[in-house]
Amino acid sequence: MKIILRKLLVSILAFVITSMSLQMPLAHAAMVGTDEIIKQQETNHEREKVIAFLNRAEVQQELQQQGVSTEDAKARVAHLSDEELTMLSGQIDTLPAGGFVGEIIGAAVFIFVVLLITDILGLTNIYPFVN
Repeated sequence: MKIILRKLLVSILAFVITSMSLQMPLAHAAMVGTDEIIKQQETNHEREKVIAFLNRAEVQQELQQQGVSTEDAKARVAHLSDEELTMLSGQIDTLPAGGFVGEIIGAAVFIFVVLLITDILGLTNIYPFVN
């Protein structure tokens, strides 16, 4: 009797172990390169930059005027490829930050530097602090 129970128990355990191993997915581990991690972090940073740009009030207002909701724009940003995201992020970086006021200040600084250089060379006598 003991032998029959032992064989039955061993058979049930073998069946349970086999069925459990078939149901569990196998885990695959692999080394992840540093360049892959850096690229993923850069992509995440660019995506956050575009989302932050979309959160600005003037951008949201312009999107509303064009008939696009902010949520739709954010959903589209989430589905952009890496190349499209890099291009869009680069375009955000090249936009003028201060608009018209920044251009005026830049022009004023440029004129000041040009006049200062001509004053140092002795071609003009505009600034009294230049000898």
